[in-house]
Amino acid sequence: MADHNSNETLASPSRRKALTRMGLAAGSGMVWSLPHIASAAATPLKCAGAYTDTLFHTRNLTQFAREANGLSQGGLQIEVVSNAKLMPMNQVMPALSKGDLAIGEIFMSNFSDQYPAFAIDSLPFIVRSFDDAKRLWVATREPIEALLKKQGIRLLYTAPWPGQGLFSRAPVNKLDDVKGQKFRVNNVASKYIAEVAGAPPVDTPANDLAKAIQAGKVDVMLTSSTTGVDSQSWNAMGIFIDMRAWIPKNLILMSEKSWSGLTDGAKTALDTAAKQAEARGWQLAKDADDAAQKVLVEHGTKISQPSYELRRALDLMGEKFAREWSSKAGVDGAGALLNYYFPKK
Repeated sequence: MADHNSNETLASPSRRKALTRMGLAAGSGMVWSLPHIASAAATPLKCAGAYTDTLFHTRNLTQFAREANGLSQGGLQIEVVSNAKLMPMNQVMPALSKGDLAIGEIFMSNFSDQYPAFAIDSLPFIVRSFDDAKRLWVATREPIEALLKKQGIRLLYTAPWPGQGLFSRAPVNKLDDVKGQKFRVNNVASKYIAEVAGAPPVDTPANDLAKAIQAGKVDVMLTSSTTGVDSQSWNAMGIFIDMRAWIPKNLILMSEKSWSGLTDGAKTALDTAAKQAEARGWQLAKDADDAAQKVLVEHGTKISQPSYELRRALDLMGEKFAREWSSKAGVDGAGALLNYYFPKK
């Protein structure tokens, strides 16, 4: 999930090796090498990135900015400020809506309290593969874009995370095994699972997660294999259950106020770069999952599939969660889920 700390120095060979694998050499899309030509007409835009520079999402975002700048031939000057240094993620959407921020990155389901439709991104056990996740996004995109537009926000592109698994300090074969343990939560679904399991929820920001794990503030977390590597989960959590509970996404968003002030050429450059970044981001997520799981194993993490009892409990929980969500998400949200299950011919 979207959980990363980037203020660390690459001090050890193992850390360098892990981060090199996670870097994934930016991309399967076209790489534009046109130099950015500084110009008095260039429009400077700040982009609030949420994660560490080495993470594939940030590398993709940085490449998106570089390509948009080049394609605009000096019309744009996008600067990505990573690791939530420009502002915390929870402030990004309000700032975009007001026009106080030009471009920002969010973890979609983090905002599901304010926008229930966003929770479709983390409904447990709705998808089991990247192909499923892509079909769900195709069904979801139109109502999400309409919702954002009402807030004065434009969607540029989306990119997924690997499937979410369970990191823990001790073996987990059933929900009762996490009872009483400090459960790191970052969206409605993880809060719900923690509540049902009787585990105290801990809301830890992404850039503080590595320190929180080492300090013993987190015992269990539902997140991606890539987060496990970036937060060096093996320092305290030696178990990863690859349950693929859901495959969530980041959204790269832009203020409509900033967009409306751009030239047609700059808008075209942004649209073109965004399409390339989205295609690249889906492939990078798949590659990142494979690479991250190898790194986890190299550091002694035991990776397994969920037991029958655990999977059954989570499947039942997912069915209940989907029913409750459908009643909150409105006609458009529920319709998106129906379109996923029963696509229009």
